Amino acid sequence: MPTATNQDFAQATAPLLPELHQRALRLTRNHHDAEDLVQETMVNAFRGYRGYTAGTNLRAWLYRIELNTFISEYRKDRRRPAQQLTPDFPDNEVTAAGQRGGPGWRSAEDDALDRLPDGELRAAFQALPEQFRTAVYYADVAGYAFKEIAELTGVPLGTVMSRLHRGRAKLRSLMMTEANRSDELRAA
Repeated sequence: MPTATNQDFAQATAPLLPELHQRALRLTRNHHDAEDLVQETMVNAFRGYRGYTAGTNLRAWLYRIELNTFISEYRKDRRRPAQQLTPDFPDNEVTAAGQRGGPGWRSAEDDALDRLPDGELRAAFQALPEQFRTAVYYADVAGYAFKEIAELTGVPLGTVMSRLHRGRAKLRSLMMTEANRSDELRAA
């Protein structure tokens, strides 16, 4: 029995990709989730392609892999506890989040956090628009990865990255303004 190659797999499965995507769209009801499902399906199919018997129904084989992948992801998501952003969070969470970085690698946010009293930090954080506050909270306080934040908030990965960048920049600006104001008051 000859071994399957990458080219064999690509040639056999490429015509079925639009059908897989349509089916994934029906299962997930979300364009981005459907794309992720098709990608996971193709990875799983490629891993198991050596076990595929040539001449059998490739479409049915791929559909089964897609359905099993969807069910596995669904079950994994159901086991994950529901998480919600709270308006207030304990100060020890802010401190713990600041200590996650390696020694000697301090960001501007960490330096600003050290200089500001807790009330001012909380006020600056609350001044952020909700979408930025959520992204910053999940990334910097709760410690989630970009992909996890995208899943939690239901937005695309690129949007999460953009919101996080813009939210951190806005928070940095608010904190530096407050720190400068505090320095001026102490000097007066």
